[in-house]
Parts: sequence; C-alpha cells; structure tokens
Amino acid sequence: MNHRWLKYGVVTVTASAMLFSSTPVIIPQTAQAAAVQKSISSQYVRLNSTSVLSVRDAHFLMQEKGKVLAFNVYITNNSSRPLNLIDYWIRVKTKNGKVFKATLVESDKEKTFVPAKTTETLTYYAVVDSGTKLSDLQFQAIKWDFSAANYERSLGTISAPSNATDKVGAFKAKTMRFQNTKIRSAVKQAFITEDKSSAYMTINFLLENSGLQAANVSALKFYVQTESMSVYTVNAPDLEQMVIQPKERKIVTLNVTLPKSVARKPLSIVAALNDEASKVQLPLGVYALPSVKPAAALAYGKARTVYMSGQPIRTSVGAAVLTENDDGYGLTIDFKLKNIGSNSIDTPNLEFILHTKGYVSYPLTYSKEENGKLLPNIEKKLELTGQIPDEAQLKDATIELRMGATEKDKGYVIGNYKTVSQSSAPSEGSLSSSFVYDEKYEIKLNSIQRSPLQDSDMLVADITVTNKSNESQKIPNLSGYFMVNGVKVEGDYKTISLDDTITIAPKATYNYAVYTKIPYTTTINSVSFVSTEPVQDKPAKNLYRFTGQKLSEVPAYGVTRAYEITNIGKKANATLLRSVIFEGEKTRHFYSEFVLTNKEARAANIAQLGGYVQDASGQVVPVQFSETSGKLMPGGKILISAWAKLPSQFDISNYKLFIGQGVEAAGTGTPQEGKPAPVAERVIVKPVSYSLSGSGDTGIDTDLKNIALAGHELSLQKIRAQLRVISGFTVEGIDLSTQYTLTQNEEYDVIAGERKIMIEFVNQDSHQVTYSKTFTIDKEAEGQEMLKKGTNVPLTITFADPEVQSKISDYKKYKLNIYEVFQDTKLLIASKELTWFTTED
Repeated sequence: MNHRWLKYGVVTVTASAMLFSSTPVIIPQTAQAAAVQKSISSQYVRLNSTSVLSVRDAHFLMQEKGKVLAFNVYITNNSSRPLNLIDYWIRVKTKNGKVFKATLVESDKEKTFVPAKTTETLTYYAVVDSGTKLSDLQFQAIKWDFSAANYERSLGTISAPSNATDKVGAFKAKTMRFQNTKIRSAVKQAFITEDKSSAYMTINFLLENSGLQAANVSALKFYVQTESMSVYTVNAPDLEQMVIQPKERKIVTLNVTLPKSVARKPLSIVAALNDEASKVQLPLGVYALPSVKPAAALAYGKARTVYMSGQPIRTSVGAAVLTENDDGYGLTIDFKLKNIGSNSIDTPNLEFILHTKGYVSYPLTYSKEENGKLLPNIEKKLELTGQIPDEAQLKDATIELRMGATEKDKGYVIGNYKTVSQSSAPSEGSLSSSFVYDEKYEIKLNSIQRSPLQDSDMLVADITVTNKSNESQKIPNLSGYFMVNGVKVEGDYKTISLDDTITIAPKATYNYAVYTKIPYTTTINSVSFVSTEPVQDKPAKNLYRFTGQKLSEVPAYGVTRAYEITNIGKKANATLLRSVIFEGEKTRHFYSEFVLTNKEARAANIAQLGGYVQDASGQVVPVQFSETSGKLMPGGKILISAWAKLPSQFDISNYKLFIGQGVEAAGTGTPQEGKPAPVAERVIVKPVSYSLSGSGDTGIDTDLKNIALAGHELSLQKIRAQLRVISGFTVEGIDLSTQYTLTQNEEYDVIAGERKIMIEFVNQDSHQVTYSKTFTIDKEAEGQEMLKKGTNVPLTITFADPEVQSKISDYKKYKLNIYEVFQDTKLLIASKELTWFTTED
C-alpha cells in the first residue's frame, strides 16, 4: 500500500527547462482562478510548502494492449531535505469520474525520494477507453492521511482544458524527453506517391539533441496514426545505430506504406520508445502531418528533389534512346542523382519500372555499384536499360522510382517521371546548329574539315561545348561519328581536347575535336556528324545529328594576316614571314617560315602547327613543321620553318598553303625491326589558307652585307681568293679567306630547326669551274662545320683540287654565291662578282 505512488499515476508533459536541473525551481506565489482554462503543462499542485507537482508530455498511441496514454510527472523539491515519495500518489480519471489504472515504468520504480533542490521525473502509462480524449482527463494529486475518510487527502487536480490535444501542429517543433536527455523534433517535409495498389508517404524528420549528453536514438520507433486510431508501422532505416551528439541535428528519412483511402485522411506521426518490461510502446510525441496529395509524374526535362537517408537528392530523367531489335525495342535512359545536401550517403538500393498505358509494367535494370556513395554536389548517372514491344508508346509512359525491398521492408515508391523517345526530342539540325546536353551544356558543331595525310585523309569535326549553368562543370565525355553520302563511316574514332582545362567555368566554353581516317580517294558529296555519348561495354548513345551538304569552307587569309590560336592554355598567333621554292637537281621543296607569339599570360608550351599545300589541279602535299619544345614566356616569339617535297608535276604558279593547329594523331604506330620509325601524323584543326604563286621573292643580296637568313644576318668582308700553294711551287687548290659577322635577330626567343648555308665559288671564265662548302648556322652537327655568332670572325675555306690549274683559263673574276640549304635543295640568297688575288670588302 505504501508504494502505490510509485506504481500508479498518469500525467501529460512537454519538455521542461527544469528537467534534470540542479537549480531550485521558483514556485508561483499564487494559483490562477479555476475558471480560467490553462494548459496541462502550465498547471501544478502544491505537495507542501516547498514542493510542487506538474504533468507534461501526455500522448496516445493505439497498440495491442489498447489505447495507451503515456505521460511524465515532474516533482520539484525546493526544500533543504529530501522529499519522500511514499506519502503521495496520483489518480488519473475522466471528468465524469471514471478511473484508469496507471503504471510506473520499470526503470523509474527505484526512485523513492526527490533530493533537495532538484526535480525528479517519473514516466507512467495507462490503457484508456478508445474514445477517451486528452480533454476528458484529470490528474489528481493525493496524500495518504489516515485521519481522513478512505485514508487519503486530495492536494489538487490538474484538469485538461476542453481544447487540449496531444498533437503538435504540422512543421511545429517539440522537445521530447528521451531516456536521459532532451530531443528537439519536428516534421520537416512530407510527400506521398502512389502505385496501382498503395500509397507511400515519405517523411523527413528532425532530431536535434538539445541535452548535454550523446543520445543513441536507434531505439526510437515511429508510427502513423489516424484520427480513428488506426496505426501503421513506419520504416526508419536511418536510425539503425544512430548516435546524436549534444547540439547536433540530423534529418532522418521515414517511410510508410498506406492504403490509398487512408493517405487522404488527417494523419499524425508518433515517436515512441519500447518499454521492454511492460511490452508497451510509450508515445513520446505526436506530430500532425501536413495534408499532401500524391505527386503527379514529373514532366520531362524537370528535376525533383527527394530525400534519401536524410539528404536532399535532386533527380531527373533523360530521353529514352530506342534501338530496334527482334523483340521490339531496346531502350536506354539516363537517370541522374545529385546529392545537394552536406553529407555523403551510401548509394541506395533503387529499382525502376516503366509503366505504359494501361499500367503495363516493364522492369528497367542498371549496373549497381558495390559500396557506392552519393557525394555532396557530385552528380551520378545511372543508365537504365530495358525492353518494350513495338506497340508501346513512350508518350503515355512513366518511370517509377522505388526504394528496393529489404529484409525489414517491402520497399516504397519515391517518385514517378515522364520521359520521351529520342526521336520525339530535337535530334537533328544543320552543321551550324546546336543542341542541349544534360540540361547544362550546349553543344555546337563549328566545322567539318578534311585533312590530308601521307596516304590517307582525316575527317575532323571541330566542336564547342558551352556551360549554360551558373556553376563550374566537369568536361562531358562525348564523341561522335561521320556519315558520308548518307552512309556511316566505320573506323577508329578519336576525341582530342583543344583546350588545356579540367573544368568549364560558368558560361564559358570548352573546345574539342573528333576525327577518323578515310581513304584519300573518297568522294564526299554530303557529310554529317552524329554526336554520341560513349557507354562502357555497350554501343555509344546517339545524341544529335548535324546534317550538311558539303565540307565546311576553309577561311582564306591574306599573306599579311596572322593565324590566331584562341584555345585555353595555347593562345598564340602565327605570322607568315616568307614562302619560297628551293630547287635541286632532281627535286624541289616548298619552304616557309612563321613567327609564333605566345599570347598566354604565363609561360606556355606553344601549340604545334600542321598544314599542306595544294595546287590548282587539286594535288595535295602534306607540310612538315619544325618541332618546338619547352615553354615560351608571355609575349615570347619563336621562329619555325615548314617544308614539303614537291612532286615534279606540282604547279607552283598557283597554289595554296593551308595551316592549322597540328595535333598528333593517335595510333601512329610503333617501329618495326629493320624499318624506320613511322612519321607522326598530325590532325589539322581550324585550318586557314594563304594563296601563293611562283618561287617566292628571294631578294638576292648583291653586296654580301646583312644577308637575311632564318632569323640571322650574315655579312662578309675582306674577301680574297688565291691559289693554295705548298712547298713554294705546288698548287693544291684555292684558298678563300674572309671575315664574317653573324648575328641573331633579338626579336626571337627561339629559332626552331636546323639552319644551313652553302658558300659557292664560281670562276668567271669559259669553264665556270665551281667549288662549294656547307656550314651549319650557330648549331653544331656531326660532320659539319659551323658558323658561330660573332663579329669579324676570320674564316678560311680551302677548296682542295690538285688539278685546279688545268680547269681555270682566266684568273680575272670569280663569283661568290650564298645559298640557303634545305635537305638536298638550295635557294640563292646572295651573289657578288669579285676579283682574284684582291682583298675586297
């Protein structure tokens, strides 16, 4: 009898600042008038002059035992001595006088007194009538008094007001007492989806630890409860082994399967804690759910944010690519997920079903990533594949996204999405058109060019990607193929980046090219380019077809106009300095020089050039450029040369030089034993043309002064020719002595390639005997003499010939010729007639 206080009672409470407080609580001076309706938590009963009792957190949950009411009783002892609980107990009854048995939870039965200056909390539960509402209840505090009738004396009653409810309004926060701490909680979001048989509600629920110690919330249970007290168990996988640290907040994603008729009624979600000893779920808080309607299928091209494991995930579906096969159509659809929250989550076990008209269902599959993650702000793309019959119409179809079933849950619908077939989406345009890819990229074809190689040609598509979004984006993985005269060109396609960048800034562009080889004999009447997205271990996905009638025109430049390279990390211009034809006994070469200027803000590797020459008859000869290596300072210049060995029938009276960025083609080949290494072939991108004619204006120097020579200037002075005599009378040849000055044009930081000159002696009699010697210019070469830079450098050239006297009939005049030498050809650049045995300037 003396422990009845500890075993029975009922009270309704919300979270209190007094909970676990060691500071004395101030007791109100006076009570409010009984006629004024007050909330349960604002009422109290005085147990004695220094102690009070209050009731908070009263909530209902229907379960196997019936309608269970759980509540907390707070007893504050402001005296300097402990308060013995044996003398007090509480009675729970309706306002009509019906009494319900209340039971103290097992974990609180050891609390027999309240220490001085503290507040103690006791949790009770009672099974009440199914029709009992909180507004029907009263909580009567009683003290044992053996001098009174029935040995009990009423100390006061806490009466629920007529408008009392145990629910918190939708989206309103409530602090619930959980074990030995306080958890601030609220419904943050709720939405409903449906399939043919059921409704699926997803609830995002806030849990914030406002106490002072960590809370293991894995024991929390949730239930959806109707007004008529029907209860549905909520699946809460996020709570498994979840610990919330003090002041930490987490959003957990809850889901529940409901009958469609129930989903449209007023609902609440109940947080509860299982009391193992009594086999009762103790409701800790009841939260009204907002009234929501099932979400319609998301329109194609739109995105929807859903919650998975407490994180907001932006989802969208792409166009379906249909491939005809023997069973109807195979389809491929991209589904995108982007975690826009702050924490990574495990990639959920998702399932996809395509529903056509009449709710005929077709499963869609994708490659599941083991131990995959959805990382914040990183998009993940799932490629869904499936099969549909010929008669299925995608315009009437929806894609159902489901959370996959587990051992504990049957799974549920997350959302429904509309798609379109690729043939319904814009998929074709002219060569100058563009299309939108992945919602944030605009893809534009700049040109399709034909680039000649040694024994074949390259088709090259020049493409620009624009980032339409306001955020930096990764470079998309795109490729493509060509169609010539309506037929797909089969071959090895390569994609090359023209920009040195790893991301695309907002509203910025990225440039790349796609190329493949074709036989040089191919006649092209019309050409198209199909942009594709590569798919691992599967055929590439067609995205867009750029149609056209002919190859793009190559811009024609005047010889004084510089060729501009505008790609990121390679900005430069190339100016044509000269173009000439070097003649040989059996061959001739086209030769030209360019100045490349670095237009980048930093030192950079200069872009390589590539090109070819073409005469009026259409004969094409690839041009080789001198190699450049190393970085060039901003504004720095490099002199490079370009050449081509011309066939005898090449018409030099009217021809064009085509140049562009030269990108080394992939798959050049590897050296074979006993054969020379293959020459690297260059794909020419963004070409322009220069119209040329004749052998070029060489401007032959006639005084042997300031001879322009590949970025250098050469001057000869004190020139003297005489017979070479040894032992006083034996003639063994001719000695040509001189002093030379060789300087480099300081405008150039680098002069690429090997430069040579030939000095030629031609006697001016009827025999025209000729001798010559070749020198490298300021670069050593094996087996070659070098003219080094310097001023008035002495030089003696000996033309050894013991028979020289028999070859010369007149020792009056000779001619000294200076040639620029290239391979086995030469070009006369200076010539002067001089007198034998005389030193001339």
